Amino acid sequence: MTNKLISIMAIAPIAGTMKRKIIIDITVGFAIGGVMGVAWWSQHKKIIATRENYYASLAEKKKIEDSA
Repeated sequence: MTNKLISIMAIAPIAGTMKRKIIIDITVGFAIGGVMGVAWWSQHKKIIATRENYYASLAEKKKIEDSA
């Protein structure tokens, strides 16, 4: 009977440790993903703005050439 008691008592700390590590892994994953997403989005918006400005200037030049 003492062997069963010892094996049951040994499982509880292992399960608690696993649960804590899983929660930490998920939290760290979401945190890193969120930070990287914000960094990508800010850089992506700058690239899109640059491209949109370039095409707007091309359209303006074409409009000037067509009217002349």
